[in-house]
Amino acid sequence: MIEEEAIVIKVSKENVTLEVVRSKPCGLCGQVRGCGNSIWGKIFSHRSGHIETHNNLNAKLGDVVILGIDETLMLKSALMLYGVPILCMFLGMVMANSFVKEMKEFFSLIGAVTGLFLGVVVIKRIINEKMQMFYNEAQLIRFK
Repeated sequence: MIEEEAIVIKVSKENVTLEVVRSKPCGLCGQVRGCGNSIWGKIFSHRSGHIETHNNLNAKLGDVVILGIDETLMLKSALMLYGVPILCMFLGMVMANSFVKEMKEFFSLIGAVTGLFLGVVVIKRIINEKMQMFYNEAQLIRFK
């Protein structure tokens, strides 16, 4: 289980809204060089670290809690984020290569770039529509 520290910023009947406190260096620190996260953040327009989840600990406003998410969900998300664009790039390259007779390398490159672009668009659409599903998998584990 991956754990992160969070602060309760809003309490409703059965749910709480949490603000994730990033303590690890990979938390989109704003450094552009040497870290691909800021590039992905610009492409997918990352929002603030607010997560709404079920209040199974009866946490109150201002409480500091430990939020947990299963590693398999993170692995599936990473495979989807990187796998879909690469698969689309490969399919675009193969399709372009199979339809042309001359200048195969050039059209394979165009097909690969087009496939990669379409893969990123598909992932961006999936993230915009299904992001709450991933947030619902997060669980309050304990108080800090």
